[in-house]
Amino acid sequence: MAEGAEVRAEVRGEAKAAVQKLVPFLRHRLTPRFGLALSLWRLEAATITPLALLLVATLGRWSGALAMGSITAAYAAAFLFLLEGDPLLSDVRAWITGRRLGRLLEGVFEGQGWSGTARRAIAVPFVVMLLGPFWRAVTFHLFRMPRWAAWTFSVAGSIPHSLLWTGLVLGGLWEGLVWPFLKDHVI
Repeated sequence: MAEGAEVRAEVRGEAKAAVQKLVPFLRHRLTPRFGLALSLWRLEAATITPLALLLVATLGRWSGALAMGSITAAYAAAFLFLLEGDPLLSDVRAWITGRRLGRLLEGVFEGQGWSGTARRAIAVPFVVMLLGPFWRAVTFHLFRMPRWAAWTFSVAGSIPHSLLWTGLVLGGLWEGLVWPFLKDHVI
């Protein structure tokens, strides 16, 4: 038991040291556009779930999901525009390249031949369906995805992403649990 606690403490110490190195790195390289993207990201993160719930409750499950997809598509376009050509992403990319995860992900997005094409074809749907608009933009910029592909997959990918998470998951919770509870106990 004590050995596990020591390992956890060591891992926490390493993580804290990495963050302490990363904060000054970011402080000196943060551009106004990247700062605006971060502020917009925090606004999106704070409002997206309540807005999705409001849209599902007022417009219905699938209409709300499509409306939410349109809103997240606008966020995706804004993030792609604000992060385009930002030197901080190049610095972060160089920093990641030396790490194990960075080398693994680099093999996915920069692989040559049929195996690289197959890896990208498998990775893009996961990026689109699992990551929100900000993190999709960061991922596509970090791995130098062609501009047309990044815009297409990030902006257009907001609709299937929203159909899954807003329509299927949140809409299912609303129609299956929340609304019946409110009708039976509150209204």
